[in-house]
Amino acid sequence: MSIAGSDVTGTPAGGQRGPGAVVGVGVDLVDVARVAGLLARRRGAEERLFTAGERAYCRGGATPGERFAARFAAKEAVGKALGTGVIDFCEIEVLGGGRPCVRLAGRTALAAGERGVAAVEISLTHTATYAAAIAVAVAGITLPERSPEGGTS
Repeated sequence: MSIAGSDVTGTPAGGQRGPGAVVGVGVDLVDVARVAGLLARRRGAEERLFTAGERAYCRGGATPGERFAARFAAKEAVGKALGTGVIDFCEIEVLGGGRPCVRLAGRTALAAGERGVAAVEISLTHTATYAAAIAVAVAGITLPERSPEGGTS
C-alpha cells in the first residue's frame, strides 16, 4: 500500500531512506514512584539500568527519582524507535539536561547502524508523578555533536 510514494511504515517506495528521513518513533510513559521503588528495592538495579554518568547526573539534582524515571522512559522510547526494544540499558546513554541527547554503544549502536540510523533525537519531561520521553530515529545524516550541557560543540 502506498501513500504519496511511501509505504505505510514511512519508508519511501523502493525501500530507500534519504538523509533526514524518520526511521522510527518511540514514546514511553513511566510512573516515577514505580521506578524509584524499583531502584530502592533491587540491589544493583541502578548499575544495570544506568551508566555512571547518568547516575551522577540524577543524584546531583533535588529530584533524583524524577531524573531516573525520565532516563528510563528515554531508554524504552529509543528501543521502540530503533525497532529493537532495549537490548542493553547501559548501551543507551542519556546525556545532559536542558536539551538532552543520546549516545548509543555496543550491540545497540550496531543495530541502529544496520537500520540506517545516523542519530536519535529525544525529548524528556517529568512531574513528581510521571516521566515521559519521545525518541525519533533519523537516517542518513549526522547531527552536530552536543555537549552534555545541551549545547552544540
